[in-house]
Amino acid sequence: MTGPATWGATTVARFPLQIQNSNLRLLHDYWDIVRGDRAFPRSDEVEVVDLPISPGAVMLVDVAPNQMAFTVHWVGTDYVLWLRRDSTGMQLEDLPPTPNSVPFAEMLRRCADNGLPQTRGLPAIPFLNVPAADLVVLPLGGAPRTGTDGKVSRLLVGCAFDRKRRGLQVVG
Repeated sequence: MTGPATWGATTVARFPLQIQNSNLRLLHDYWDIVRGDRAFPRSDEVEVVDLPISPGAVMLVDVAPNQMAFTVHWVGTDYVLWLRRDSTGMQLEDLPPTPNSVPFAEMLRRCADNGLPQTRGLPAIPFLNVPAADLVVLPLGGAPRTGTDGKVSRLLVGCAFDRKRRGLQVVG
C-alpha cells in the first residue's frame, strides 16, 4: 500500500520497507493489511494463530506506558532456542547480554518511539553458537478501552535465522 495513513489526527506516510526475507515480508504485509489506513493496528487485532508465518518465529513485546521498559509478553520456540531460555514475562534488561542486545534494544525503542516499523540484520555470534538473524519490528497500538489508543503498546517482532551468514547484513 502507498499513500498516507491516518491515526487519530496524525497522518503517516507509507514507506515500503526493504525486507529481503520472504517470511518477514509476509508478516509485514499481514500487519499492513490489518492496519488499513491507520499508522498501526491495535494489539487486539493481531492474533498469533492468524499470522502468515510460523508462530515460533514471532515475539510479542509489551511497551511500558512511559516507553522506557520492554517486557516479553509471548515468545515463539525459535526465539527460545536463539536466547536459550523462555523469556516470557522477563524485562528486556533482564535478558543475558550479548553483542546483539544493544542493536535489538535500539530497534525496539525506535519502533516504540516513532510508531514506524524497523528492520535490520544481526550478525552471528559464533562463540555463543547464535546464528545470524534478520528482524522486523512492527508497532501495535493500545485498545480504546484501555486509554492507550494511538500509542504503541506492544511490538510484534518477526525473526528469520540464517545459520550460514556470519557477517552483518542490513536489510532495511
